[in-house]
Amino acid sequence: MLLGGAREARPEHRPFHLADYLDLVNWTGRVVRDDKRGAIADDLPPILERIGITRAAWLDLAKDLESHFCTWIGQAEHVEWVCEQGGQRCVRGIRACRRLFPS
Repeated sequence: MLLGGAREARPEHRPFHLADYLDLVNWTGRVVRDDKRGAIADDLPPILERIGITRAAWLDLAKDLESHFCTWIGQAEHVEWVCEQGGQRCVRGIRACRRLFPS
């Protein structure tokens, strides 16, 4: 992945910090234009706040996503419910869900 730490030196292929990129994506999503289907409401907090995860936890998650999770990502209670519905007994990554997405 092309993600790096928010304070990490900028690599040549990405001439800005990840935190700056996330801010840019958030700002772009809030722009209202006639040729765009919708926009993020101004009164909504940034996405990481809405899903209840810190920037540090997001970076940890994004750096090595496939080693943390197999199929489902989210709050442990939700992941466990989905797995029960599908007849799964064991969920790889449930500890990471509890750590990264506290209830």
